[in-house]
Amino acid sequence: MLPRPERLAPTLFRRLDVFIAVAETLSFRRAGEIVGRSQPAVTAHINQLEESLGVKLFIRSTRQVRLTTAGAELLERGKRLIVESERLVRDIHAHAGLLTGQVVASFSPTIAVSLVPRVLAEFEVEHPGIRVMLREDLAPQMFESICNGNVDFGIGPYRPVIDELSFDPIFDQEFSLIVRMDHSIAIRGFARLKDLANLNVICSAEGTTARTVLEDAIRAEGIAIYPKYEAVHYPTLYALAAAGFGGAVMPAVDPGMLSAMGLTAVPFRGKRLARTIGKITRRGEALAPGPKAFLRLLMAMVERESKSLGVS
Repeated sequence: MLPRPERLAPTLFRRLDVFIAVAETLSFRRAGEIVGRSQPAVTAHINQLEESLGVKLFIRSTRQVRLTTAGAELLERGKRLIVESERLVRDIHAHAGLLTGQVVASFSPTIAVSLVPRVLAEFEVEHPGIRVMLREDLAPQMFESICNGNVDFGIGPYRPVIDELSFDPIFDQEFSLIVRMDHSIAIRGFARLKDLANLNVICSAEGTTARTVLEDAIRAEGIAIYPKYEAVHYPTLYALAAAGFGGAVMPAVDPGMLSAMGLTAVPFRGKRLARTIGKITRRGEALAPGPKAFLRLLMAMVERESKSLGVS
């Protein structure tokens, strides 16, 4: 009588690795070296497997070992079974990683306010059990946090990065001239770089990427500007512009917020001002399932809503 499958399955799984080693090498000695067992132990495993299955798997002589028809079929299907079993375990582990856990991410300030809320809205629906912790950092703090493992990844315009990190471009963030809605340039509907020479320019602080974008542009244009006020964070720049102190060359960030402050983002004509936003991670390290899923949604959001986000 043939053994019942449900009783045979545990034995078959335990002995498949030994069987496959023998079947692929056609040598009990070499198979023992591969699986870390003695040759008598390998022989005993194969004998027990043949007895459990009720068929001969090998034809053995003093000179050679070869597979029977049943042995050849077990080799082919057994290898597929092991591959599928390993894939199943990996998939279950990945799924478990998306049921609970946390994502800790660092964002440059303009990305944090413009993109993150939209991504979080979808991420909470898809992965309600994962806690998301957000940080807003400039380059030095972001690099340190990623290197020491306090955050999973960073998103920002901070290139070049230090040797321990990698920077993968995601999109370009466009710059506009941020001025009051009643400003003459806003009424005209577009700005030119030469307008800045006759404007009270409110600048990002020296060393920021926004300041670098502006300085590179005016240097290429051959004009000079004399900032009246400087600030590190964009809300301060926008507040100064709303108070009538001048205009800021910055990303629009959030059109709704600008409108509420009486501001508008005027596009530049004849010259494109932009900076590259990228994903910053520890070099050579793979992300866990939670952070990877968050980044997948972020990339999809950028692709789907690039126009409203002011990115390309």
